[in-house]
Amino acid sequence: MESYIELTFLHNLFIHSFSLSLSNIYSKKYMSKKLYGFIILFTTLLPSILFIPYSSTIIWISEILIFLLFKNRISTYIYYVGFRLLFLILFYFVFNGTIYHNQFFLFDMSSLYFDLILLIPYISILCKIKYKIIENDFIYPFKLNNKKYIGYMDSGNQATYEHIPVIFIKENIFNQLDSNKILIDIETINGTNKVETIKQDIIINSHKITVYCSKISNDFEYDALLNLKGLL
Repeated sequence: MESYIELTFLHNLFIHSFSLSLSNIYSKKYMSKKLYGFIILFTTLLPSILFIPYSSTIIWISEILIFLLFKNRISTYIYYVGFRLLFLILFYFVFNGTIYHNQFFLFDMSSLYFDLILLIPYISILCKIKYKIIENDFIYPFKLNNKKYIGYMDSGNQATYEHIPVIFIKENIFNQLDSNKILIDIETINGTNKVETIKQDIIINSHKITVYCSKISNDFEYDALLNLKGLL
């Protein structure tokens, strides 16, 4: 049967992009556009042009190199391999084609119509990833009681007490703090509220800063809601 090499490349380029995007979402570990693009091209272009002796060995070596590129994103890599395998099995049993070098080679145009259907959720996922990459600009690691946490810098939180910034940490972290609790008044969109706080020192951006810690729900995505005042 005739194989559509150019369309096969485009199909696999899309499926690998879709798989990597899903992997970023499910692992909640987002990578740079440069690394994202390099992985997609490397996993798609190389297998599509290798029709030489020992090509299978070269492909598996390339897979090992790709694994190394993921570094601290092992969960992302596992998802990526899983989604690629899932799509390979789906297209192999549903559409007319064959699997070669971890790619699905098309024998007709039928699978491309399915690609067009997948294009809608793919665009939605890309928009979410773009938002998360922008959101990452507001994520800051910090230390509290010699433990490492991740905080989200919220421009809407500018609460202070006695010129000291107030941050909000997850309730389970707050309950681990062994210090005297004090009630303070802070301004919110609903007016002045009294909140329970603990005065602590945190280290952020290599600087030691004194803050008042208050509680926030454990359902919050990050360990703390940081304060724009006094922390940057």
